[in-house]
Amino acid sequence: MAQEKDYEKQMISVDISIFSIIDSKLHVLLIQRNEESYKDMWSLVGGKVYNYESCERAVIREVNEKIGTTNIVPYLSSVFSEPNRDIRFRNISISYYCLINNVDIETKLNEIKVKDAKWFSIDNIPLLAFDHNEILKTSLEIFKTRVYDIDFMKNYLPKSFTLVELQRIYEDILNCSLDKRNFRRKLMSLNCLESTGEKNQSDSRKKSEIYRFK
Repeated sequence: MAQEKDYEKQMISVDISIFSIIDSKLHVLLIQRNEESYKDMWSLVGGKVYNYESCERAVIREVNEKIGTTNIVPYLSSVFSEPNRDIRFRNISISYYCLINNVDIETKLNEIKVKDAKWFSIDNIPLLAFDHNEILKTSLEIFKTRVYDIDFMKNYLPKSFTLVELQRIYEDILNCSLDKRNFRRKLMSLNCLESTGEKNQSDSRKKSEIYRFK
């Protein structure tokens, strides 16, 4: 019986960072909690894993239960297992991330659990419940490693763009300045772009060429 106390009152949970590119900037969807603990604080979407389901299924169910959508494809991020990360009991979190088109998601909030849901620019994140700032930071770093995976990214980037516009988006996601020549050389090496045959008429001088992904 004494040995059982070493692993009693434990829970497995899932938390997901839902990213989207809005107005050429990276955002994450946060929810405002309407229940204890951390009531009224913002957090990632997540919750408990039931005994009869996988963590991946739990992510999809929790997103649906909290904000009323199933339009996500979760990717594994990391594991957070510090014994005191949850003030209630031992709670091991399996974290995920996904990238979506924000126009494709319609939120229908579960008002018992969620007071509000809002897109936050990634450079303007409030103090979050639990250790969700750390979870978000980790998921963001893992997401950044996939930005040149064009098959993953192209459905969530603008349908057409100048190379300057695309570089600005990448600089915002990566939170750094990119050398113009190196950025364009990288894209050309991926053989992922094609010209639309149109020019950006808003350019005051030389009209920039407009591209799209193949």
